[in-house]
Amino acid sequence: MKNKSNKKNRIEDDFIESWNLIEKFYQEYPDDSRPFTNDALRLIKEMRSCNLDKKLRAGQSLWFFLLSRNRWHGLDKEPHIRITFLGKNKMDIKSNFDEEEISKESEVNYSGYFKKMIDKLLEQEIILNEYEDDDLDAFFASIDND
Repeated sequence: MKNKSNKKNRIEDDFIESWNLIEKFYQEYPDDSRPFTNDALRLIKEMRSCNLDKKLRAGQSLWFFLLSRNRWHGLDKEPHIRITFLGKNKMDIKSNFDEEEISKESEVNYSGYFKKMIDKLLEQEIILNEYEDDDLDAFFASIDND
């Protein structure tokens, strides 16, 4: 039981660290050069106050704020939400579940359609898209046998 709790804590720590990095990413740009910065930071703060930073991975890809249940960065076809901040308190939300992408524009806040998409994302299993410490010995042993 302790091992399972440890793994959960490590995943939670990884998620929190991803939110720390995304917050720092947006803080590094002055609002006059990227008008969406204040909207992004306000939404991040609101979502973190709901403890979503312990349940979702946050990331970015050029202009997008990405949310997923992946432990590590990188997306293939996994469910995720991609947000583009448009400025003037507007954002474009693209949700991708079962390889179907749906786009909707919304005000920048954690409510309504956006909250429904987050709830749907939270129903997804956490994806361990990286070797766990326990798996490393088996992984390296398999390389040695080749």
